[in-house]
Amino acid sequence: MKKSLAVLLTATLAGALTVTAAGCAGSSKNLASLSSNWYADTTFKNIQPTFTEDAAQKYTYAVTQPEKEGNGDYIVAFADGTYTTEFYAKKITAAELETITLEKWRDDYTSALGSEGYMYLYYYKSSLSLPSVTFTVGQDSKTYDGQTVESESYFLSVADYLAPVYTLRTVHRALPAELRATSLENACFETHAEYESFYSLGGNSVLSRVTDLSAEPAEPYEYEAGGFASAQNSLFDYTYLDIVVRAMRGLYSSSSLTFSLYTPGLQPRVYTASVGDSALSSENAKAEEQLSAVQEVLQGKGLFTPQPVENEDGTQTLSKLKTKSVAISYSGGNFSGGSQTYWFAVGENSNETRTVMVKYLEPLPYALGSLEYVLKSID
Repeated sequence: MKKSLAVLLTATLAGALTVTAAGCAGSSKNLASLSSNWYADTTFKNIQPTFTEDAAQKYTYAVTQPEKEGNGDYIVAFADGTYTTEFYAKKITAAELETITLEKWRDDYTSALGSEGYMYLYYYKSSLSLPSVTFTVGQDSKTYDGQTVESESYFLSVADYLAPVYTLRTVHRALPAELRATSLENACFETHAEYESFYSLGGNSVLSRVTDLSAEPAEPYEYEAGGFASAQNSLFDYTYLDIVVRAMRGLYSSSSLTFSLYTPGLQPRVYTASVGDSALSSENAKAEEQLSAVQEVLQGKGLFTPQPVENEDGTQTLSKLKTKSVAISYSGGNFSGGSQTYWFAVGENSNETRTVMVKYLEPLPYALGSLEYVLKSID
């Protein structure tokens, strides 16, 4: 059965955001305070030409659902899966602009290529793979195999506030449909859809194409919006929120970043990323276990070196990895889900800006638990 546009747009938040917000506008621009936290020199705002595909940052996360009790009406149980990310700078020529820009905005990009005929854009790719998910209502259960979310994003440098250029997201998932469910039919809906967005240079306007890939024929719905430059906050595309949060200038407790986020077919919405000191888990033993595991991964890649620490009794022990949490919430409106939370490794001594995402918590809608993404390996 052909899905409505509303259903398809709901699916764009799967694996991304589970909260919503009303957009806002104002007379002054709240420009995001960002740093290039993926470089040794975090104050360098441009794109380093050496940050090529050969030097790409590739992370793999183990995805698990720690609790599967359900919400009293039904249970959603995900099999263990994998989340991978890849981040680097791409050298873009005029020919490549033909694919990732619209003709009506292409001249602006072509003019920005420079005398050598190319420019650098950040490229971020993520892939969520869950072998299956099972919905259970009473004594009835149904399993859906092959749950995937694939995303690609192109965006500008920190000097240009990570403004979006082009994004593509393909979602193939079975998702919870409502809070109360009396049958499998109303507990779940399947979606197989593609979301493609083209931005003008600087991200002032966007044209999105939303395509229901399960429909015959699969015809895209187009949505165009503009005027983002006059919005109150810096605007980003939801597909690379991982990088936006990672780019926060300094991960100091009580600091925050308010920004607008665009989702295809919807007006930009306002969110706040708030830094805290939350442990990796509310369970002490689990928090220690996860911290030790990610510390081992970082040590193996030379990204963390334990230092001697003097104890009160005069003995010495080795330091443990430090992390900061970043919770994402909407700014105003009615809350419709738990806050998604990131945890980042922070540097030794005074350098608390260079970061690696070590964990991500994705709350599931309708009080159905959450998915945890914990760093497993670095390639």
